[in-house]
Amino acid sequence: MNVTIADIARIANVSKATVSAVLNNKSTVAPQTREKVLEVIKKLNYRPSEVARSLSSKKTRCIGLVIKEIDNPYFAKVMKGVFDACCEKGYTVLLGSSELSPAQEIQNIETLTSQRVDGLIISPLQDQNIDYTYLSDLLREKYPVVTLGKVKNYITNVVDIDNVAAAYQAVNFLIGLNHEKIAYFSGPSYSAHSTDRLEGYQQAHIENNLPIRKNFIIQVGSYIGNSYRLSKEFFSTNSDLPSAVFCYNDLVAIGLINALLEMDFKIPNDVSVVGFDDIDICESVKIPLTTVHVPAYEIGKAAAELLIEQIENSQQNLNRQIILKSRLVKRKSCVNLERNQ
Repeated sequence: MNVTIADIARIANVSKATVSAVLNNKSTVAPQTREKVLEVIKKLNYRPSEVARSLSSKKTRCIGLVIKEIDNPYFAKVMKGVFDACCEKGYTVLLGSSELSPAQEIQNIETLTSQRVDGLIISPLQDQNIDYTYLSDLLREKYPVVTLGKVKNYITNVVDIDNVAAAYQAVNFLIGLNHEKIAYFSGPSYSAHSTDRLEGYQQAHIENNLPIRKNFIIQVGSYIGNSYRLSKEFFSTNSDLPSAVFCYNDLVAIGLINALLEMDFKIPNDVSVVGFDDIDICESVKIPLTTVHVPAYEIGKAAAELLIEQIENSQQNLNRQIILKSRLVKRKSCVNLERNQ
């Protein structure tokens, strides 16, 4: 026999409204009454129906998470942070991935909102040709949203790092090792992070009075395979080669290293390499990778906590920006050029 709120109210000699207030942890119940109701709940081993609770509160205690790439190790850490924070707060997570397709991103968002998730965390694709009508609609309806990165011309709650500063630090580190010919292997066209990292790369060159060679800026995407193929093509067809490469992410760096080793380049003696993200395999690859550590787990956790705060406090203001710190992790993929000569 299923125990109901009415049963608890009858045994505890209180109203159903009082039992509901206890179950929802409201402060309107006197401590002695709360204790009496909780004792009855425990004795009857009552488990509230989440479906019934969501119907009465018009909330599902479920959020949606839309990432860019389901098989990217960086997003695995972001997901873990989101899932852990939601578990602590009693929320569940529904996952979607755009796989770098704007149409799929919109479809994911429409599917999740139709399933009545209480809010969304989005790692948005960004490009001048992308239609942001979906974001305008969500913001107009005051739908709880957190974006992993700023979207130009839109005011949202944001969690991210300073990608410009992080890239500047990485490239400045290479310049400090006396590298003057530094390439940037950039990410996908839909990544605002790739654009920000290009800006940091350029700033470091400008401040150190180094020329920015357009032929040293190569778009290779975000995966090992594409980076491997384009790295082979670049280093086999150009006579003017860089002494160092700053990469959009660690997967790009690993693809580059694999290609260079196959072509009999020595790393770091012939080419120094810096990655970005600090995914788990960076220490165990053939050449332990110098990279920018991004606190991906903490980004996911902070995004979930910020979203839940917005859900549970409907008056929560938008435009809160949480910028976490990155740091350069120095391993064995870089060398001081002067000492090496």
